[in-house]
Amino acid sequence: EAFAVEFAAIVKPEPSAAATPARASPSLDVSFGVWFFAFLALVQTGIQRMIGWSIGPTQPFSDPAPPSVAHLALGALFFLVISSFWNSREHLKDVFRKAFRGDKTIDDSGELLSYRTAVLGALGGFSCCLIWLAMAGMNFPTALIFLLSSLVIFIGLARIVSQTGLAYGRATVCSPVFTVNAMGSGVVGPTGLTALGLNFAWSADIRTLVMASAATGLKLAEVTRLESRRLFWAIALAIVVSIASSIWAVMYMSYSYGGINLNSWFFGPAGGPAYPFNFVTQELNNPDGPDWTGLIATGVGGSVMTLLMMARHNFLWWPLHPLGFAVSAISLTNYITFSVFLAWLIKTIILKYGGPGLFHRARPFFLGLILGQFFVAGIWLVIDYLTGMTDNNIYWI
Repeated sequence: EAFAVEFAAIVKPEPSAAATPARASPSLDVSFGVWFFAFLALVQTGIQRMIGWSIGPTQPFSDPAPPSVAHLALGALFFLVISSFWNSREHLKDVFRKAFRGDKTIDDSGELLSYRTAVLGALGGFSCCLIWLAMAGMNFPTALIFLLSSLVIFIGLARIVSQTGLAYGRATVCSPVFTVNAMGSGVVGPTGLTALGLNFAWSADIRTLVMASAATGLKLAEVTRLESRRLFWAIALAIVVSIASSIWAVMYMSYSYGGINLNSWFFGPAGGPAYPFNFVTQELNNPDGPDWTGLIATGVGGSVMTLLMMARHNFLWWPLHPLGFAVSAISLTNYITFSVFLAWLIKTIILKYGGPGLFHRARPFFLGLILGQFFVAGIWLVIDYLTGMTDNNIYWI
Protein backbone atom coordinates (compact mmCIF):
# COMPACT_ATOMS: atom_id res chain seq x y z
CA GLU A 1 0.00 0.00 0.00
CA ALA A 2 2.81 2.41 0.83
CA PHE A 3 4.46 1.58 -2.51
CA ALA A 4 1.18 2.43 -4.27
CA VAL A 5 0.82 5.76 -2.47
CA GLU A 6 4.37 6.76 -3.38
CA PHE A 7 3.80 6.00 -7.06
CA ALA A 8 0.50 7.87 -6.94
CA ALA A 9 2.44 10.88 -5.67
CA ILE A 10 4.77 10.69 -8.70
CA VAL A 11 2.34 9.88 -11.50
CA LYS A 12 -0.62 12.23 -11.47
CA PRO A 13 -3.75 11.38 -13.49
CA GLU A 14 -4.35 13.37 -16.64
CA PRO A 15 -7.03 16.03 -16.21
CA SER A 16 -10.45 14.75 -17.11
CA ALA A 17 -12.04 15.50 -20.44
CA ALA A 18 -14.51 17.79 -18.76
CA ALA A 19 -11.65 19.90 -17.40
CA THR A 20 -9.89 20.22 -20.76
CA PRO A 21 -10.39 23.76 -22.09
CA ALA A 22 -10.51 22.59 -25.72
CA ARG A 23 -13.66 20.56 -25.04
CA ALA A 24 -17.14 21.61 -24.06
CA SER A 25 -18.23 20.99 -20.49
CA PRO A 26 -20.05 18.84 -19.53
CA SER A 27 -18.72 16.13 -21.82
CA LEU A 28 -20.20 12.89 -23.10
CA ASP A 29 -17.13 11.14 -24.49
CA VAL A 30 -16.16 9.20 -21.34
CA SER A 31 -19.54 7.52 -20.79
CA PHE A 32 -19.93 6.96 -24.54
CA GLY A 33 -16.51 5.30 -24.71
CA VAL A 34 -17.23 3.01 -21.75
CA TRP A 35 -20.51 1.55 -23.02
CA PHE A 36 -19.57 1.56 -26.73
CA PHE A 37 -16.33 -0.40 -26.31
CA ALA A 38 -18.03 -2.80 -23.87
CA PHE A 39 -20.73 -3.41 -26.47
CA LEU A 40 -18.07 -3.86 -29.17
CA ALA A 41 -16.23 -6.42 -27.01
CA LEU A 42 -19.46 -8.39 -26.55
CA VAL A 43 -20.08 -8.37 -30.30
CA GLN A 44 -16.54 -9.55 -31.02
CA THR A 45 -16.85 -12.27 -28.37
CA GLY A 46 -20.16 -13.45 -29.85
CA ILE A 47 -18.77 -13.59 -33.39
CA GLN A 48 -15.72 -15.58 -32.30
CA ARG A 49 -17.87 -18.06 -30.43
CA MET A 50 -20.22 -18.44 -33.39
CA ILE A 51 -17.37 -19.35 -35.73
CA GLY A 52 -15.55 -21.38 -33.05
CA TRP A 53 -12.33 -19.35 -33.13
CA SER A 54 -10.20 -18.71 -30.06
CA ILE A 55 -6.51 -18.43 -29.23
CA GLY A 56 -6.83 -20.89 -26.38
CA PRO A 57 -8.75 -21.74 -23.21
CA THR A 58 -10.07 -18.91 -21.09
CA GLN A 59 -7.42 -17.94 -18.57
CA PRO A 60 -8.26 -16.91 -15.02
CA PHE A 61 -9.76 -13.44 -14.85
CA SER A 62 -10.09 -12.99 -18.63
CA ASP A 63 -13.71 -14.14 -18.27
CA PRO A 64 -16.23 -13.35 -19.72
CA ALA A 65 -14.26 -12.35 -22.80
CA PRO A 66 -12.11 -14.94 -24.61
CA PRO A 67 -8.33 -14.50 -24.35
CA SER A 68 -8.09 -12.85 -27.78
CA VAL A 69 -10.44 -10.03 -26.79
CA ALA A 70 -8.91 -9.79 -23.32
CA HIS A 71 -5.38 -9.38 -24.72
CA LEU A 72 -6.56 -6.59 -27.02
CA ALA A 73 -7.83 -4.64 -24.01
CA LEU A 74 -4.62 -5.42 -22.08
CA GLY A 75 -2.56 -3.94 -24.90
CA ALA A 76 -4.73 -0.83 -24.75
CA LEU A 77 -4.07 -0.55 -21.01
CA PHE A 78 -0.32 -0.94 -21.52
CA PHE A 79 -0.20 1.78 -24.17
CA LEU A 80 -2.34 4.05 -22.01
CA VAL A 81 0.31 3.95 -19.28
CA ILE A 82 3.23 4.31 -21.70
CA SER A 83 1.61 7.36 -23.30
CA SER A 84 0.90 8.81 -19.86
CA PHE A 85 4.57 8.60 -18.96
CA TRP A 86 5.53 10.11 -22.32
CA ASN A 87 3.09 13.00 -21.95
CA SER A 88 4.38 13.57 -18.40
CA ARG A 89 8.06 13.42 -19.34
CA GLU A 90 8.71 17.09 -18.54
CA HIS A 91 7.04 16.76 -15.16
CA LEU A 92 8.96 13.55 -14.44
CA LYS A 93 12.23 15.29 -15.32
CA ASP A 94 11.43 17.95 -12.73
CA VAL A 95 10.56 15.27 -10.19
CA PHE A 96 13.87 13.45 -10.57
CA ARG A 97 15.85 16.69 -10.74
CA LYS A 98 14.28 17.82 -7.47
CA ALA A 99 14.74 14.36 -5.89
CA PHE A 100 18.41 13.84 -6.76
CA ARG A 101 19.79 17.36 -7.27
CA GLY A 102 17.63 19.32 -4.87
CA ASP A 103 16.74 21.93 -7.51
CA LYS A 104 15.34 24.82 -5.47
CA THR A 105 13.52 26.29 -8.47
CA ILE A 106 11.08 23.35 -8.39
CA ASP A 107 8.42 23.68 -5.71
CA ASP A 108 6.97 20.44 -4.32
CA SER A 109 5.48 21.88 -1.14
CA GLY A 110 1.95 21.34 -2.43
CA GLU A 111 2.44 17.67 -3.29
CA LEU A 112 1.28 14.63 -1.32
CA LEU A 113 4.93 13.78 -0.56
CA SER A 114 8.14 15.59 -1.32
CA TYR A 115 9.60 14.46 -4.64
CA ARG A 116 12.65 13.02 -2.91
CA THR A 117 10.54 10.97 -0.50
CA ALA A 118 8.27 9.76 -3.31
CA VAL A 119 11.09 8.76 -5.68
CA LEU A 120 13.32 7.14 -3.06
CA GLY A 121 10.32 5.42 -1.49
CA ALA A 122 9.16 4.07 -4.87
CA LEU A 123 12.64 2.82 -5.81
CA GLY A 124 13.14 1.28 -2.37
CA GLY A 125 9.72 -0.35 -2.44
CA PHE A 126 10.31 -1.74 -5.93
CA SER A 127 13.67 -3.18 -4.85
CA CYS A 128 12.18 -4.78 -1.75
CA CYS A 129 9.35 -6.32 -3.79
CA LEU A 130 11.85 -7.65 -6.33
CA ILE A 131 14.02 -9.23 -3.63
CA TRP A 132 10.95 -10.66 -1.89
CA LEU A 133 9.71 -12.31 -5.10
CA ALA A 134 13.17 -13.73 -5.80
CA MET A 135 13.31 -15.21 -2.30
CA ALA A 136 9.83 -16.68 -2.85
CA GLY A 137 11.15 -18.76 -5.73
CA MET A 138 10.97 -16.63 -8.89
CA ASN A 139 13.99 -16.20 -11.10
CA PHE A 140 15.02 -12.62 -11.73
CA PRO A 141 13.47 -12.18 -15.24
CA THR A 142 10.15 -13.61 -14.05
CA ALA A 143 10.08 -11.40 -10.96
CA LEU A 144 10.99 -8.32 -13.01
CA ILE A 145 8.35 -8.86 -15.71
CA PHE A 146 5.70 -9.75 -13.13
CA LEU A 147 6.40 -6.72 -10.97
CA LEU A 148 6.64 -4.30 -13.91
CA SER A 149 3.44 -5.58 -15.52
CA SER A 150 1.63 -5.38 -12.16
CA LEU A 151 2.83 -1.81 -11.66
CA VAL A 152 1.78 -0.79 -15.19
CA ILE A 153 -1.66 -2.33 -14.65
CA PHE A 154 -2.06 -0.55 -11.30
CA ILE A 155 -1.09 2.82 -12.76
CA GLY A 156 -3.46 2.33 -15.71
CA LEU A 157 -6.36 1.33 -13.48
CA ALA A 158 -5.66 4.25 -11.14
CA ARG A 159 -5.93 6.67 -14.04
CA ILE A 160 -9.06 5.02 -15.43
CA VAL A 161 -10.88 4.99 -12.08
CA SER A 162 -9.93 8.57 -11.20
CA GLN A 163 -10.59 9.99 -14.68
CA THR A 164 -13.75 8.15 -15.74
CA GLY A 165 -15.51 8.01 -12.38
CA LEU A 166 -15.86 4.23 -12.45
CA ALA A 167 -16.02 2.76 -8.96
CA TYR A 168 -13.59 -0.06 -9.69
CA GLY A 169 -11.73 -1.91 -12.40
CA ARG A 170 -9.23 -4.67 -13.03
CA ALA A 171 -7.06 -5.81 -15.90
CA THR A 172 -8.55 -8.11 -18.53
CA VAL A 173 -5.50 -10.38 -18.14
CA CYS A 174 -3.92 -10.36 -14.69
CA SER A 175 -0.16 -9.95 -14.35
CA PRO A 176 0.62 -13.56 -13.25
CA VAL A 177 -1.09 -14.90 -16.37
CA PHE A 178 0.58 -12.29 -18.59
CA THR A 179 3.98 -13.19 -17.13
CA VAL A 180 3.52 -16.87 -18.05
CA ASN A 181 2.17 -15.93 -21.48
CA ALA A 182 5.18 -13.70 -22.10
CA MET A 183 7.90 -16.07 -20.86
CA GLY A 184 6.43 -19.56 -21.06
CA SER A 185 5.84 -21.92 -18.15
CA GLY A 186 9.13 -23.72 -18.78
CA VAL A 187 11.18 -20.56 -18.24
CA VAL A 188 9.17 -19.56 -15.18
CA GLY A 189 9.70 -23.01 -13.62
CA PRO A 190 7.70 -24.92 -10.98
CA THR A 191 8.75 -22.74 -8.03
CA GLY A 192 8.12 -19.59 -10.05
CA LEU A 193 4.65 -20.79 -11.04
CA THR A 194 3.84 -21.57 -7.42
CA ALA A 195 5.04 -18.13 -6.33
CA LEU A 196 2.96 -16.49 -9.07
CA GLY A 197 -0.09 -18.41 -7.88
CA LEU A 198 0.40 -17.24 -4.31
CA ASN A 199 0.62 -13.64 -5.55
CA PHE A 200 -2.84 -13.79 -7.14
CA ALA A 201 -4.25 -12.38 -3.90
CA TRP A 202 -2.95 -8.86 -4.56
CA SER A 203 -2.36 -8.84 -8.32
CA ALA A 204 -5.41 -10.51 -9.88
CA ASP A 205 -9.01 -9.83 -8.84
CA ILE A 206 -8.15 -6.59 -7.09
CA ARG A 207 -11.25 -4.57 -8.10
CA THR A 208 -10.22 -1.62 -5.94
CA LEU A 209 -6.67 -0.59 -5.14
CA VAL A 210 -4.96 1.96 -2.96
CA MET A 211 -3.30 3.74 -5.88
CA ALA A 212 -6.68 4.54 -7.47
CA SER A 213 -8.06 5.77 -4.15
CA ALA A 214 -4.98 7.95 -3.61
CA ALA A 215 -5.21 9.41 -7.12
CA THR A 216 -8.92 10.18 -6.64
CA GLY A 217 -8.16 11.74 -3.28
CA LEU A 218 -5.55 13.98 -4.90
CA LYS A 219 -8.09 15.16 -7.45
CA LEU A 220 -10.59 15.95 -4.70
CA ALA A 221 -7.90 17.74 -2.71
CA GLU A 222 -7.03 19.85 -5.75
CA VAL A 223 -10.65 20.85 -6.30
CA THR A 224 -11.32 21.60 -2.62
CA ARG A 225 -7.85 23.14 -2.11
CA LEU A 226 -7.08 20.77 0.72
CA GLU A 227 -3.48 20.65 1.93
CA SER A 228 -1.95 17.55 0.32
CA ARG A 229 0.52 16.80 3.13
CA ARG A 230 -2.38 16.46 5.57
CA LEU A 231 -4.14 14.22 3.06
CA PHE A 232 -1.19 11.81 3.13
CA TRP A 233 -1.65 11.13 6.83
CA ALA A 234 -5.38 10.67 6.29
CA ILE A 235 -4.60 8.08 3.58
CA ALA A 236 -2.11 6.32 5.85
CA LEU A 237 -4.65 6.21 8.68
CA ALA A 238 -7.34 4.90 6.32
CA ILE A 239 -5.02 2.09 5.18
CA VAL A 240 -4.30 1.00 8.75
CA VAL A 241 -7.95 1.14 9.78
CA SER A 242 -9.19 -0.67 6.67
CA ILE A 243 -6.63 -3.47 7.01
CA ALA A 244 -7.43 -4.03 10.68
CA SER A 245 -11.21 -3.83 10.23
CA SER A 246 -11.29 -6.04 7.13
CA ILE A 247 -9.19 -8.75 8.81
CA TRP A 248 -11.49 -8.66 11.83
CA ALA A 249 -14.64 -8.76 9.66
CA VAL A 250 -13.46 -11.71 7.55
CA MET A 251 -12.33 -13.70 10.58
CA TYR A 252 -15.52 -12.92 12.52
CA MET A 253 -17.87 -13.87 9.67
CA SER A 254 -15.88 -16.98 8.76
CA TYR A 255 -15.88 -18.38 12.29
CA SER A 256 -19.44 -17.23 13.09
CA TYR A 257 -21.18 -18.52 9.97
CA GLY A 258 -18.60 -20.78 8.34
CA GLY A 259 -16.75 -19.55 5.27
CA ILE A 260 -18.46 -22.15 3.06
CA ASN A 261 -21.81 -20.43 3.78
CA LEU A 262 -20.64 -16.98 2.70
CA ASN A 263 -20.17 -15.54 -0.77
CA SER A 264 -19.18 -18.42 -3.06
CA TRP A 265 -16.69 -16.37 -5.08
CA PHE A 266 -14.71 -15.06 -2.11
CA PHE A 267 -14.99 -18.11 0.15
CA GLY A 268 -16.21 -21.06 -1.93
CA PRO A 269 -14.00 -23.96 -3.04
CA ALA A 270 -14.89 -23.33 -6.68
CA GLY A 271 -14.42 -19.55 -6.55
CA GLY A 272 -11.52 -17.16 -6.21
CA PRO A 273 -9.57 -19.08 -3.55
CA ALA A 274 -9.24 -22.10 -5.87
CA TYR A 275 -8.20 -20.12 -8.97
CA PRO A 276 -4.50 -19.69 -8.12
CA PHE A 277 -4.05 -23.39 -7.40
CA ASN A 278 -5.95 -24.41 -10.53
CA PHE A 279 -3.75 -22.05 -12.53
CA VAL A 280 -0.54 -23.52 -11.10
CA THR A 281 -1.79 -27.09 -11.64
CA GLN A 282 -2.75 -26.35 -15.24
CA GLU A 283 0.62 -24.83 -16.09
CA LEU A 284 2.57 -27.62 -14.35
CA ASN A 285 0.61 -30.34 -16.13
CA ASN A 286 0.67 -28.61 -19.52
CA PRO A 287 3.98 -26.73 -19.82
CA ASP A 288 4.21 -24.50 -22.84
CA GLY A 289 6.31 -21.75 -24.35
CA PRO A 290 5.38 -18.09 -24.77
CA ASP A 291 1.86 -17.40 -26.03
CA TRP A 292 2.80 -15.59 -29.22
CA THR A 293 -0.79 -15.25 -30.40
CA GLY A 294 -1.74 -13.58 -27.12
CA LEU A 295 1.30 -11.31 -27.30
CA ILE A 296 0.43 -10.35 -30.89
CA ALA A 297 -3.14 -9.57 -29.78
CA THR A 298 -1.68 -7.41 -27.00
CA GLY A 299 0.39 -5.54 -29.58
CA VAL A 300 -2.63 -5.09 -31.84
CA GLY A 301 -4.61 -3.70 -28.90
CA GLY A 302 -1.83 -1.23 -28.18
CA SER A 303 -1.76 -0.17 -31.85
CA VAL A 304 -5.51 0.39 -31.92
CA MET A 305 -5.25 2.38 -28.69
CA THR A 306 -2.56 4.51 -30.37
CA LEU A 307 -4.93 5.37 -33.22
CA LEU A 308 -7.78 6.10 -30.80
CA MET A 309 -5.66 8.48 -28.73
CA MET A 310 -4.33 10.20 -31.86
CA ALA A 311 -7.90 10.69 -33.06
CA ARG A 312 -8.94 12.11 -29.70
CA HIS A 313 -6.06 14.60 -29.60
CA ASN A 314 -6.34 15.70 -33.24
CA PHE A 315 -10.08 15.78 -33.96
CA LEU A 316 -12.28 17.97 -31.78
CA TRP A 317 -15.41 16.19 -33.00
CA TRP A 318 -14.14 12.70 -32.03
CA PRO A 319 -16.86 11.26 -29.72
CA LEU A 320 -15.07 8.22 -28.21
CA HIS A 321 -12.88 8.37 -25.14
CA PRO A 322 -10.18 5.67 -25.50
CA LEU A 323 -10.16 4.81 -21.79
CA GLY A 324 -13.23 2.67 -22.32
CA PHE A 325 -11.26 0.32 -24.58
CA ALA A 326 -8.93 -0.69 -21.74
CA VAL A 327 -11.78 -1.91 -19.48
CA SER A 328 -14.18 -3.07 -22.18
CA ALA A 329 -13.72 -6.83 -21.73
CA ILE A 330 -14.14 -7.42 -18.00
CA SER A 331 -17.20 -8.67 -16.15
CA LEU A 332 -17.22 -5.63 -13.85
CA THR A 333 -17.80 -3.37 -16.86
CA ASN A 334 -20.53 -5.65 -18.16
CA TYR A 335 -22.43 -5.18 -14.91
CA ILE A 336 -22.69 -1.43 -15.41
CA THR A 337 -22.76 -1.12 -19.21
CA PHE A 338 -26.51 -0.66 -19.50
CA SER A 339 -26.56 1.79 -16.59
CA VAL A 340 -23.78 3.82 -18.23
CA PHE A 341 -25.68 3.71 -21.52
CA LEU A 342 -28.85 5.04 -19.86
CA ALA A 343 -26.87 7.79 -18.13
CA TRP A 344 -25.21 8.74 -21.44
CA LEU A 345 -28.57 8.72 -23.28
CA ILE A 346 -30.35 10.85 -20.67
CA LYS A 347 -27.43 13.27 -20.49
CA THR A 348 -27.35 13.53 -24.29
CA ILE A 349 -31.07 14.35 -24.46
CA ILE A 350 -30.80 16.93 -21.67
CA LEU A 351 -27.82 18.67 -23.27
CA LYS A 352 -29.35 18.59 -26.75
CA TYR A 353 -32.73 20.04 -25.83
CA GLY A 354 -31.99 21.92 -22.60
CA GLY A 355 -28.34 22.85 -22.84
CA PRO A 356 -25.80 23.06 -19.99
CA GLY A 357 -28.22 25.17 -17.93
CA LEU A 358 -30.83 22.41 -17.73
CA PHE A 359 -28.07 19.87 -17.08
CA HIS A 360 -26.83 21.74 -14.02
CA ARG A 361 -30.38 22.25 -12.73
CA ALA A 362 -31.21 18.55 -13.20
CA ARG A 363 -28.01 17.26 -11.60
CA PRO A 364 -29.30 17.42 -7.99
CA PHE A 365 -32.24 15.19 -9.00
CA PHE A 366 -29.95 12.42 -10.29
CA LEU A 367 -27.60 12.77 -7.35
CA GLY A 368 -30.66 12.36 -5.17
CA LEU A 369 -31.47 9.08 -6.92
CA ILE A 370 -28.05 7.76 -5.92
CA LEU A 371 -28.41 9.06 -2.37
CA GLY A 372 -31.88 7.51 -2.11
CA GLN A 373 -30.63 4.10 -3.21
CA PHE A 374 -27.86 4.08 -0.61
CA PHE A 375 -30.16 5.50 2.06
CA VAL A 376 -32.77 2.78 1.58
CA ALA A 377 -30.08 0.08 1.55
CA GLY A 378 -28.69 1.48 4.79
CA ILE A 379 -32.15 1.61 6.38
CA TRP A 380 -32.72 -2.06 5.60
CA LEU A 381 -29.36 -2.98 7.09
CA VAL A 382 -30.43 -1.27 10.31
CA ILE A 383 -33.82 -3.03 10.21
CA ASP A 384 -32.16 -6.40 9.60
CA TYR A 385 -29.81 -5.82 12.51
CA LEU A 386 -32.60 -4.82 14.91
CA THR A 387 -34.83 -7.72 13.87
CA GLY A 388 -32.04 -10.32 13.81
CA MET A 389 -32.46 -11.02 10.08
CA THR A 390 -28.79 -10.45 9.26
CA ASP A 391 -28.39 -13.87 7.63
CA ASN A 392 -30.13 -12.56 4.53
CA ASN A 393 -27.25 -10.17 3.91
CA ILE A 394 -24.39 -12.63 4.38
CA TYR A 395 -24.27 -13.50 0.69
CA TRP A 396 -23.72 -9.89 -0.32
CA ILE A 397 -20.87 -9.19 2.07
